[in-house]
Amino acid sequence: MTSRRTLSDDAISRFIAEEEESEHEREQGSDSEIEDNLSEDDIQSDFEDEFIDDEVPQQLNDTQNEDDISPPVSSEPTGTSESSRRDHRIIVPDRRVLRGKNQHCWSTIKGQSRGRTSAINIIRTSRGPTRMCRNICDPILCFNLFVTDEIVDEVVRWTNVEISVKRRDNMIKATFRDTSVTEVQALFAILTLSAAMKDNHLSTDELFDSSFSGTRYVAVMSRDRFDFLLRCLRFDDKSIRPSLRHEDPFIHIRKIWELFVTQCKLNYTPGEHVTIDEQLLGFRGRCPFRMYIPNKPSKYGIKIPMLCDSGTKYMLNAMPYIGRATNTNGMPQGEFYVKELSRPLHGTNRNITCDNWFTSVPLAKSLLQEPYKLTLVGTLRSNKREIPEELKNTRSRSVGTSMFCYDGCLTLVSYKPKPSKMVYLLSSCDEDGVINPITGKPEIIMYYNQTKGGVDTFDQMCSSMSCSRKTNRWPMSMFYGILNIAFVNSYVIYCHNILAKNEKPLNRRGYMKKLSAQLSESWMKERLEAPTLPKHVRDNIANILPKPVVQNDTDNEEEPPAKKRRYCTFCTNKKKRMSKMTCVKCRKTVCGEHKNDVCFECLSNQI
Repeated sequence: MTSRRTLSDDAISRFIAEEEESEHEREQGSDSEIEDNLSEDDIQSDFEDEFIDDEVPQQLNDTQNEDDISPPVSSEPTGTSESSRRDHRIIVPDRRVLRGKNQHCWSTIKGQSRGRTSAINIIRTSRGPTRMCRNICDPILCFNLFVTDEIVDEVVRWTNVEISVKRRDNMIKATFRDTSVTEVQALFAILTLSAAMKDNHLSTDELFDSSFSGTRYVAVMSRDRFDFLLRCLRFDDKSIRPSLRHEDPFIHIRKIWELFVTQCKLNYTPGEHVTIDEQLLGFRGRCPFRMYIPNKPSKYGIKIPMLCDSGTKYMLNAMPYIGRATNTNGMPQGEFYVKELSRPLHGTNRNITCDNWFTSVPLAKSLLQEPYKLTLVGTLRSNKREIPEELKNTRSRSVGTSMFCYDGCLTLVSYKPKPSKMVYLLSSCDEDGVINPITGKPEIIMYYNQTKGGVDTFDQMCSSMSCSRKTNRWPMSMFYGILNIAFVNSYVIYCHNILAKNEKPLNRRGYMKKLSAQLSESWMKERLEAPTLPKHVRDNIANILPKPVVQNDTDNEEEPPAKKRRYCTFCTNKKKRMSKMTCVKCRKTVCGEHKNDVCFECLSNQI
């Protein structure tokens, strides 16, 4: 039976992998990089489940760690299924039928192959942006595909409500005024630039210090205004929260999250190999569904199971884990999340790779049926009652050997990488038990190691260029996570469209720096219209904006149209002198009696 073992190696997957690799090399040579931060291109991840130690270790790079599955390599060729069964690395049980503790029946002999690819392994769609997202090559347009105008309007609406609550009568400065769409986009621009330059860990005093962080942050917004907006940023109506919090603890940012995830589903068509795993969004404050996962870098935070493309690492769907409030409709949690996350892929024959928190034999059988029509490859926990005792660890069994058993389209393999360790993998791809002739591992494990890192690599890409700042409010932490996901997803769309034109895309840092400049351009032009803007800020904006700032040239009198004679503003009604002269600051008409002669330098200082 033909199995799904060949992975597509398209241009976008190769480019993203090369970009992550080059970024990793640059970070390795930089002394200023914090040693314990994750690199975006280091795709070696701690994929083992936090509670079970019988997991297949990560093997995505050429170099293996000490926990990798490392059997003795044999050069003995393996061709057909029959020859692979005569391999000394495959142990065939004496009995033809094996049973688990729950009396689940397995066969040690694969059924006869029909000589053609199974229908469940045929994919009729190709990976890439959807039709409405093609030919979009501008970073800000790619970003707006995910952080839409509706999301920005929702943020502006409820932020202004919070500002009106916090603002007191004596707060009359511009720092405490209501915000707008362009200003919120400028706030996103500062967060984007801090992610690109890895400045998100700096305090606002350091971030807005021109001698320490340059002038770009100061040109976009003042430090006090930045702090005030972050304190007032809200995403829902606080007045209806108490009545909905018992049913949905995630109500603080539920609407924004649903709008964002909907855009992620609409903008991209994944390849035939996808990965389901969890991301831990670091947060140590008060949260009703905060979790502790010791093998994650953040250890404490919000758990978000998500579905990612195994090749491009595009995040397609995600659902936050909200604890006991999760309504699973009577299903186990792992099965519930797999079926809900894969809802956009139902009926497409794609394959899902997941770890032992999600994988189970009933789930694999259920996904093969309507309306799911999906295959599953994943590790199994050793305490699953479907695993026969004959496949479990025995001291007489040699290291590097495998045992296979079958149940229709399901294939269960037991592999022994170490004397005291046993690994169990389940596949529903209707495949034979075949050993890789180079590594000596079963082909199921080789495929699992190639596709299991989709979510882990995505998480590392988010953490390597993260806009997250220190906060005590978990909705703010979630919103930072939304922006980080938008950065990665929009970059994948951008790379697809640029490579389709046979052009070279920008690297991630260059892409995010350009995105930050585009998000802040409109707001900086509005700042120039403020008559009280300090001169050094005006000069900083003039140096940043691509177009020159309009200056008040008194020497060039030929360009403006002829001025009309008007009455002097300061003359009494008896005199009523008429003049063409105007004040360069307030534009009021003045006569010769009421004008003063000053030099250009003094005039600039007054302005």
